[in-house]
Parts: sequence; C-alpha cells; structure tokens
Amino acid sequence: MAESLSTILHREVVVTASTGVRWKEITVYTGASASTLQDIKVPESCGGYCYRDVEGTGLENSPVRNRFIYWRANDDTLELVEQSLDVNLSGNHVRYRFQDTPILNGISVHEARNSLVILVPTVASVHRLVFPHPLKLDKREARFATDTSPLSIFYDATVATATDAKNMHMLNPSGSITAHLLTAATHVTSDGEALFVLATDAGGIIQVKMPAMGVQGVVQQHELSQSSMMQKLWNGLVPVLIRGVQQDAGTATGIVIHSIHGEDFIFCVCRDHKLRMWSAKTRECILAYNLLDFLSSRDQSLPPVTSTSGHVIKKVINPKNNSFQLCVHLTFPDQNQFCLVKPVYNDSRFHIQHQATVFGPLEDLVDYCVTSDKLYTLWTSQSGRQFLEADSDDTESWVEVLLQPQEVADILIPSFRDPRDVYLERIFHPGRFSSQDLLKALNNHMSSPRGSCTDVPWTQVCRLRVSSACPTYGRRLSAAVESEIRNCALDVEMQEEDYYQLQLEQWSKFYSCCIQYQEVGAKVKGLFSDSVTGLVCLIRKSQLSSSQLPTDDWSLGQDVMKLCECVRDISNEMTEELSTQFHTEAGMFESPEDVVSPMVDALFFPPGGDSLLATDVGDRLEEIHNLVSALRVLLKILDLSNQEEDFMLDDSAVDASRQLSCSQLFTSSSSSAILAVCLEQMCTTRLSFCRDLLVLQVAAIKLGDQHGLRPDVSSVVREDLIPLTASLIQSYLLLVWASQSVVIGNQNTALEFNVRQLAALEISDTTNVTSSRSNLPSVTLAELFIQGVGGAQGRSMLAQIPSIDYRSKAVWAQHLVPLVRTLAKIIWPMCDNFLFPEFLVGSCQYLHLQEYVRLLSSWCEWNVASRRFLLGLCYLHFDEPQKAAQCFTQAGSGVGNETFLSQKLLQTDEDEFHKMEVLYYLKVIRQFEEFNLPDMVIQLAKTAIGAASEEDENLATLWSKVFKYHLELGHNEDAYGAMIANPEPSRRKDCLRQLLVVLCERGDLQALVEFPYIDLQDEVVNILESRARSVDLVTHNYYNLLYSFHIYRNNFRKAGHVMYEHGMRLGRELPGLKGLQRQAQCYLASLNALRLVRPEYAWIVKPVSMSKYTEQVSDDDEEPGISPKHGLDGAEKEAHSLTRKMEIMELVDIEKEYILVDARLRLIRRNPDPSLASGPTPGPDEMVGLLVNSGLFDRAIIVAKYFNLTLNTVFENLALRCVHLAKGSNYFMIGDNDQTSEAWDWLQENHFNAGTVQRDKSAADQAWTLLQSYLSSYEDNTTRYHRCVSEKLLSHGFALPTWFINTYKELNCAELLRVYIDYDLLEEAAALATEYIHAVTDTLAGVDRIMFDLKGCRLNAQCVWLPYVCIDQLLAALHDHQEQITYKKIYEDLKQTVTRYQDRVERDSRDLSRT
Repeated sequence: MAESLSTILHREVVVTASTGVRWKEITVYTGASASTLQDIKVPESCGGYCYRDVEGTGLENSPVRNRFIYWRANDDTLELVEQSLDVNLSGNHVRYRFQDTPILNGISVHEARNSLVILVPTVASVHRLVFPHPLKLDKREARFATDTSPLSIFYDATVATATDAKNMHMLNPSGSITAHLLTAATHVTSDGEALFVLATDAGGIIQVKMPAMGVQGVVQQHELSQSSMMQKLWNGLVPVLIRGVQQDAGTATGIVIHSIHGEDFIFCVCRDHKLRMWSAKTRECILAYNLLDFLSSRDQSLPPVTSTSGHVIKKVINPKNNSFQLCVHLTFPDQNQFCLVKPVYNDSRFHIQHQATVFGPLEDLVDYCVTSDKLYTLWTSQSGRQFLEADSDDTESWVEVLLQPQEVADILIPSFRDPRDVYLERIFHPGRFSSQDLLKALNNHMSSPRGSCTDVPWTQVCRLRVSSACPTYGRRLSAAVESEIRNCALDVEMQEEDYYQLQLEQWSKFYSCCIQYQEVGAKVKGLFSDSVTGLVCLIRKSQLSSSQLPTDDWSLGQDVMKLCECVRDISNEMTEELSTQFHTEAGMFESPEDVVSPMVDALFFPPGGDSLLATDVGDRLEEIHNLVSALRVLLKILDLSNQEEDFMLDDSAVDASRQLSCSQLFTSSSSSAILAVCLEQMCTTRLSFCRDLLVLQVAAIKLGDQHGLRPDVSSVVREDLIPLTASLIQSYLLLVWASQSVVIGNQNTALEFNVRQLAALEISDTTNVTSSRSNLPSVTLAELFIQGVGGAQGRSMLAQIPSIDYRSKAVWAQHLVPLVRTLAKIIWPMCDNFLFPEFLVGSCQYLHLQEYVRLLSSWCEWNVASRRFLLGLCYLHFDEPQKAAQCFTQAGSGVGNETFLSQKLLQTDEDEFHKMEVLYYLKVIRQFEEFNLPDMVIQLAKTAIGAASEEDENLATLWSKVFKYHLELGHNEDAYGAMIANPEPSRRKDCLRQLLVVLCERGDLQALVEFPYIDLQDEVVNILESRARSVDLVTHNYYNLLYSFHIYRNNFRKAGHVMYEHGMRLGRELPGLKGLQRQAQCYLASLNALRLVRPEYAWIVKPVSMSKYTEQVSDDDEEPGISPKHGLDGAEKEAHSLTRKMEIMELVDIEKEYILVDARLRLIRRNPDPSLASGPTPGPDEMVGLLVNSGLFDRAIIVAKYFNLTLNTVFENLALRCVHLAKGSNYFMIGDNDQTSEAWDWLQENHFNAGTVQRDKSAADQAWTLLQSYLSSYEDNTTRYHRCVSEKLLSHGFALPTWFINTYKELNCAELLRVYIDYDLLEEAAALATEYIHAVTDTLAGVDRIMFDLKGCRLNAQCVWLPYVCIDQLLAALHDHQEQITYKKIYEDLKQTVTRYQDRVERDSRDLSRT
C-alpha cells in the first residue's frame, strides 16, 4: 500500500521586515466618555480578507490576484495593512485610533464594484470605513501611467472620510453604560446596508443598520429578543446597555451573519451550548439548537461555559458552489471539539444538519480558521508554547504545522573565529531580527546608551539593516558592546582567556535580549485563510507569516517508506554538534563520505557497547526487499536535475496569456522574501534528509551481513549510490549557502563599472543587472536572485509546465510550491543552467562568486570551464590579473561544449572549435583592455595566435592587439615584429602608421629610422610624407624624420627633396624669425644632401601645391554638387584638363633660394622690423634694394651676383653714403655724431676685401675705402660702375676723389672726360684732355704711361687714339667762354696741345710711310 509524505511537510514561512514601516496615523474621536469606558477590557482580535473576482473576469491578470488585507485590533487601535504578492504597494499601512473606545472582534471587509467597505464595531460606536476598490485604482493608474509602485487603497485615507457622520454611529449617545459588549459581527446586505450585531454580557443582542452608501436614511438600532410580550415591551423601553448586568446563560459568545435566499440571518453560539438563529428582518429567534446533541457519550445537562473565551463560531463558504456551513468550536473542561453543521430549510423551517465532528487537543485555543477542505487551529500549551495543527478531508488525524523555531541564545562559535564577527553575522542576518527588536534590545542592554559611547547613532543603527555589506553600522554596534565590555573590565589588565569569556558574556547577553524582544513580537495572535487561493496566514504581534503547503507530494512504496523510517530514526539521534560538524567539514573540501564515517561510528558503534539505533535500523533494513531500488527511487526524487520532463520542450508552445499571467506572479518584494524562505526551508530539509540517508548507507555497509546485506548490494551502494548521494549533498549545500549568504553592498561607481564590463562582454543585458547598492536593505543571494533575473526565469519556466493551470484561483496552493521547485532547479549546479553564477556577476557579487566556484570545484563536472571563466572575472575585479589570465586560459578548452561559453558569451553560429576558441580569447582580451592590462593582453593574444589556424580571419586582429600593446609598453622591437607578422596587408599598414606616429611622439626616432621595414619602405615614406603634409609644422616635424630616414639608407636625393619641401612650406606657413631660420637650415640640408649625389643626378622636382591646379575628372568621378560650366549660348563647355606643371630644381636654383632667405635673415638681424619677417620672401631686385638700404653691401653684391643683376644700385648707394659722411665729418671728428655712429654699424657688416675696419680712420675714409675695394673687385671693362659712381658723386656736387680719378683714367679716360664735360667741369676736362694727349704723345715715342694704361707704340705696336669728339666739344665750350681770362688761357693751351699732337702724328705717319 502506498502512503504519502505530505502529512509531515507543512511549514510556516516567516518574513521579518528588514526596515521600519511608515504608518499613516488617523485618530477618530467617537465622543464616548473616557471615564465610562476606561474599565472596559476587550481581548485583542485580528483577521484577514482576500479579494474576490467581483467582475468575473478571472484572477490570472487581475490587479486583485494575490492581494489581501489583514488587521490587528488592540484596545482602541486598529492597524490595517494591504499586501500584494504580485506588486509592491505604496501607502499600504494605516493605523486608526478610536479615541478611548476599545474595538470588538467582528471586523469584516466587503467588496463592491467601485469601493471596499470595512465595518468596525467598538464598545461605544460602529464605523463604516470606505476605500476605493483596487480595480478602480488600477483603471486610474492605467489612465495616468507612471513608473511608480501601484497605490494601496489606504493611500488616500484621511480623517475626514473616517469621521463622516453617514459612516459612524454612537450606540448610546447619553453616555450611561451598565452592560458591556462582548463580541460582534458585521455584514453588508444585498441592498448595501451595513449591518452590525453586538452581544452584551447581559445576554442581549443589539442590531444596528446603516443605510447604504449614497442613500438618504437614518441609522436603525434595535434589540433582538425571544421572550414574552411583556419582556419584549420592557426591552424596547429600556435599552440593554442601561438595564444593568444580568448573567444570562443565553449570552452569545460568538456571532456570524449570512444571507440565505436574500434574507440576512444571525447565528449565535451561546454559553448554554445552544446555536441560535435570528432573522435580521423580523428580529426574532427562529431556531435554537442544542449542540450537546452531537455529544452522544456525554451528559446532556452540562452547565454553561464560564471561561473568558467560550464557544466560537465561524462560517465556511465553499468557493465551488457557494454552499454555507458553520464551524463551531465547543470548549469543555476535559475536551475540545469542532462541529461542522449546516442550516437546512425544509418544511418551511430551518433545521441544523450535522456534517462532521473533529476533536482537538486539551489545550487553550487561540484562534482557528476553516476552508472548504481544511481546518487550521492555533493552540497554546500549558507551558506557553504555541503550535498550529491542520486537519483535512483526506487525513484522519491532526497534522502539526512546523512553526518557525525560536532563536537559540547559545551559539557554537568555532575556535578560529572572533565572537564579535559571529554574533554580528547572526544579528544582522536578513530576516532574523526586525529593526524595532534591535532598537529595544540596544536600549535595554546599555544602562546609558548615550553615556559611554556618544558617537553611536542608536536609532540609525537599528533602523538600518546591517550586514557585511554595511560595515560602518556594524562597527558602530560593535563599538557599543565593546564599550560595555570595557566598563565591565574596570580598567584592569586581563588575561586573554578572561577577556574572551567576558566578550562572550556581553555578546551573548545582547543576543539574548534581541531574542526576547523577538519572541514577544513573534507571538501569534490569530489566523486567517482563503478557500479560493489556499492562502493561510498567521498574524503575529509585529509581523505576518504564512503556512507553506507540502513541498513534495510523493506516493511511495513500502520499501521506500521503511527506508524513510530508518532515515527518521537517524535524524532523531542526530545531535546539533554532529550536524554542525558535518556542515563545517563538508564546506571545506571534505568528502561527505569521509565526513559521515566518524558520525556513523558515533551513532551506530558507540565505544560503550551496542547501539539501539543500530538494532532498529538493522531490523528495518532486513524488512526491505530491494534496498538498491528503494535508494534509487529516493535519490531520483531528490535529484532536481532528473525532474525536467514536466517542462515543455518549445517556448513557442506557451500561450501568450499564460506567459503573461505567470510573468506577473509573486513579483512583489514580500513575495520574493517568501519564496527565498521557502527555498531555504526546502533545501535545508532535503540536505538533512540526504545527510541522514548517506549515514544510513555507510552504516548499512558497515553492518554488513549481520542484517542480510549481500556483498553485491554493498558493492552497488558503495560504488554507485554513495557517490551519487554525496553529489546531492554537495548540491544542496550550495543551495543552502545561496539561501543564507547575505548580499554584499557595492558603491555606485563599482556597479557602474561592472555594468560597463558586462556590456563589453555582452553576456548580460543591463536590464538584467540586479542592483546591490550599499544603502539598500540587506537580503540574501537567493532573495536578490528571485527579485531579478532568477524570478523572471522561474516564472517563464513555470508557464511551460502543462500541469499548471494558470487560470486557477488557488494561486497560493497550486503555484507557490512549483515555483519554489523551479527556482531550486535554476540554481541546481548539476545541470546546464548557468543563470545563477551569471546573476552573481551581474549583481557585482564577486566574493560570493569565488565561494560559489570553490564549493563546486572539487566535485562538480558541470560547466567547469564556465566557472573558471567567471573565476577569472573575479580575479580581474580584485586586481589579480595573473590569476585571471590563468583561469581564462583554462576555461578556453570548454568553449565548444558548454552552453554558456558557446551561446551566451560568444553568441556565434561557428561550430569549428579553433575558431570558437579564438573568438573566446578576443572576448577575454576585451576584458583586460577594460582594466588597462596590456601585458596580459599580449600574453592572451599570443596564446590565441598559437591556437588559431593559418586561415583564421581573426589572426590579423590578434597580431594587431599584440602590436598595439607592445607599442604601448615601449617594446619597439616586439611591436615591429608583431607588425611584420600580421598576415593582412591593410592591418599591417595600419599598424605601420601607428608605429610611426607613436615613435615620433615619443621621440624614439633612432629606432624608427633603423628598422629594416621589409617591403614597407615605400609605405613608410608615404605615411611620413602624408603626416608631414597634414600636421602643423609648429608642433610636429616629420620632415626631419624623413630626411634622417633617407640619409640612413643613402638616398641623398630624396633627402634633399624632403628638406627642400620642408623649407618651402616653412616659408609659406610659418612666418617670423624662427620660420626663416628653420627654412634656411632646410635649404642648407637639402644642398648638402644633393652635393653627395653624382652631378648629373643632383636635381629634384620642385613640389607644387595641389591647390594651385585642378585636374579634370571624368563624368563618373565628378564630385557631387558641382555643376558643369556652360557658354554664352547655353551649351556645356568641354572640360579642359590642366597638366600639372613640373619644375626641375638644380643645386644652383636651391642655392638662389637659400641666398634670398639668408639675406632676409641678415636684414631682420640688422633691422628688427616686423614687416621684414612677414609675408613672402622678396625677389632678387627687391632684396638687393633692401640690403643696400640697410648697408649690407656685401650681401647685396652676393645676391646680385647669384641672380646676374648689375651692381649699380650697390655703388650708387655706397657713393651717396660716402658723400654724406664726407660732408658730415672729418678725420679729427671720429664718431662725434649720430651719423658717423650709424656709419660704423653698417661698415662693420661689410668686410669684403677691405680688411679689418680700422677705428683710427674716420667713417668717411672707411666708406671710401670700401667703395674703392668694391670698384677694384667688381669693375669690368665697361667701367659702368665707375661711371655710375662718378655721376652720383658729381650730381651731389662732390669732387671725384684722386684715387677714383686715377683708376678711372687707367680704365677709361675718354669716358671720364665725357663725364667731366657732361657736368660742365671744363677746367678738369681740359686738364685731363691735356694730360691724356701728352700721354698719347709719349707713347708715340715709345714711352709707357702706366697712369693711362698705355704702352709705347714702338715697343708693341699698340694702337692709340684720342677722343676727338669729346676734345672738340671741350674746345667748343672753352671757345664760347673766352671772355673769361681763365677759360681763354685753358682754351689756348689745349688748342696748342692738340695741334702739337696732330703734328707729331702727321710726322710719324710720314716716317712710317717712308719705311
């Protein structure tokens, strides 16, 4: 026969609020007299209500699904809380205080189409609280859609709505009250009227009826009576509240109201054990039934109940058929029983039909609730322990619900840990203590909270949930306890052991205080259940918990049941020390089999003798027919990876409405906490079961043949089943660790960096990254996982289970447990799902990720490479790049067979392993690039290159990475080698360009020039030329680099071309002195380079700017936006291509340009005029003029010579300067004025053949000397420079110097004579003519005249002549002036001299003719 394990797996799920709740406080003044009501004591009450599908549209997509209201009433305070398991509600806590008016039980909640009504009875008044219905709020929020949380119905609760006169009524306005109200019931009729029924301790029942909302009317108050006519008259005249207290056996202890066929009836269970039924319409008792009739074995005349609680009645509605039943709890001194009865209308009257009777334990009942198939009861034992039991239709006995165990004050502290750390972890573990408990405990623990440690903000410490993620507040709390320790130490020196004990004492004291306040707040006040959803909640004093339905419902055979009984026996004998030892050693890489072996010896083979446990287990093992099959069944059930058959294979098969409904299921923060607690409970239970099952297997092997275990069975258990059980234990250890580990908080900067890191990896959407900021309340990893991507994935998988009815209204009963199982399967390590470690990365939980990998590293063979990859991310996050690179390299082997690496990380359709491995390394390299670790990038890139095939298209990328980071690290040789090894020409060119630019920027020019550049020299030149022509000449100088590059390779001609181009650009683009200096240097370098070339090749092509010329392009290549040209007749003109000009530059041409630049530099140095340094270089003519004007005659002569210009300008200017100096100074006045001082300045710049400037001469003499040297050096046979000098001097009225006349005579006496005549110097002309005629006459005689450069004719037969024209002109001029005695005498002398010369010539001619 098969049995079920579901009867032992009911558990309570407790979720402690992490942060304080903000209550909206509303005070209602009822008008009752405080002095009258001060002695009235009313027991605390509580309850709850789940929303119904009032519109009939179904709950799967309704805003009221998984939404409920619960309340607590204590004295005059009513706390209302609305909670949703699907969404987070805003403003869902409201606290009403009915001033000095205690609240009765009987509060009820009723739904209408647009409103929700809460009816509240008090000892002096009744109230109707009206709120908007969630459906109405949902429509309003849909109209004004926002990203904020949905609003609660209590969000807009105000004092005005609570004190509306239409919604409240005083029971006795006069204020005189002698009878006290005991209990009440409330109801809303089908007409919308609010019906209040209140029972007094005098046996009376008061009925108050408020008109429906929006309907005019008055409040009706009546007393229900079943006595005689006179009694009815007396009751009508004197209200029960002022008649006085009269003990009556008919006093109602419990009331409910229900509508049957449109008429409202009141059901009361009274102290006389009778169930009375009243008509609210006629106010008459229509039925009185003695409940003792159901007690066939008891005396039918029991006295009335005198206990304070009395009998209790509750109604039960079956949601399937809306049938109505009553559940009455009857309490007697020696027993408790629950009677389920049903009112039946037959023969025009009502009858009570007995349905069932359930007997309860002999304890005090706190509360109970009934659903259509289950009965939940809450009891308090005589020792004060509370326990919850459940009874259902399919069981014949009570099943105890496992309530949350109380915290134990004694904590086992390992010897290697500090007590402070252990206690802080437990105190601030999520969900363990509320902030209010911590605040109370801290105030109670410290005798003076602000005395010894004034820097601790107590309220802030306790209001904020603290964990290892918030070390600041943990340190503050620690400081408070440490301060108390110091106070107890009394400033004396203590031994280490004594201080350790004192530390334990103080921390234990504080922890015990926290536990005490927690126990007070965790006291259960009541229950409420919902037959529709299956939700059962326990309302505690300061929190709300729920009852988890059976987590597993397995039908097991006899062998498996007996095996489970063995496991149960072992669990009963398992001590906490052994359990703690097992968890500690199993989490430290110890094999579970090795861990349980000493436990087996301690349990089964104690040193003192035989063990009863060994006997019992051995006997049961003998009864098992097939031990191996039973073990395999259990292990298969426990292995979550074997339970995949329930899921659909294709996501597309999931209906859209089904997916949408499940996607919004249990999405609120409270639901996430509940799911996390359920997950922890399930995993903890299964871990304990697996542990005990492993103990059983090891014990069975050790027991051996004593109990019939065959050797072949022992072998199978040892070799197959024990390793499988050990794997399950380690898997559940991981799940428990995930459920208990606290999230580590992170700063916003760390989170932002993590998001960027994941974006670079492309393994996680930013929408899936779960926030774990340091200022958020601390939660466990499982809860954060459920709040984010884990919960979404779990709901998606839940929608794929065909057996799940997403339209079912029993959401809590049917969906909670499957969702918990699904979440456990997602985290389960022995499967292909890798979502949980991805979540750890996405939420920046790298410390926990390291622990996750550590827990699985020694045994789990699933996703090994993926875990190594994530471990590498951890090391990278913690700045351990070497370890990270090692992990990444180890993980590379799994890219072909692990889903995470191949599909999530790589996201490629490639199936070849080597190509996938290269893509994987590229992803990893991107991570190291994010962390700026070039050395690791190089290492990984080389590893990838070694793994890649020669045809891999990513090989060029890898070599580019190697090149880039070698270059970044300054490894020039390695970078060059990586560039040369790059197989892709375009990438190689890109690397080459980057290499050249970087080396130039760093100044490593020697390395750049000396690289061989195999087959890349032309590219180098093109790149450098392009860079040189595109960058600013002021900041970068690539021309010098090009020059060095060509010189190093003996390419002098290109070197000369580069420097000439550089000089040209400097002249155009860089004005100023520095530009001219650099230009001159460039021209000199170009000249030097070209002089090293053979003369026939010492030329270059002059660079021409492309902007000066336009090249005609074809129609296909015509630039967009440029229209063709047209003639006057409109016809399109033909395009005429312009041939680009080519100009050859030889050495002489370059020298000419250099001469001009050098002359300009000298001008600027001589005259620092800004205009001289700006603009283009002047031409040769202009330059000569500028030089002459500045007194730079030497440089002017050089320029004129290079450009074949005459020196007239030079001589004229110098002659003029000489005249001015001669007129302005003399020999005895050297440097006595500004003119002479200036003359010395320019004289010092001209040293051509003049020797050193002598300061013992006057400036005029030095100038004349300079002029004389120039004439002697540059005068040619044409004597043009003598003529221009003589003309310049004579035009200024200055006599020709003697040395000038002598040299002029020697060169061209006739021309000098003409000059004299031109300037009317008749005397000088006559004297020169006379002297010259005499000299010629002497030459006829054979005498040499050196002064006129004449040789004797007889010696060399030299022909001589006289300037007869000039002499005739002179004679004519003298003849015209004969009236002057001087000119007359000169004329006569010249005339005679000419006559004698002519005679001599005639005579000699005759002599020659004779001979």
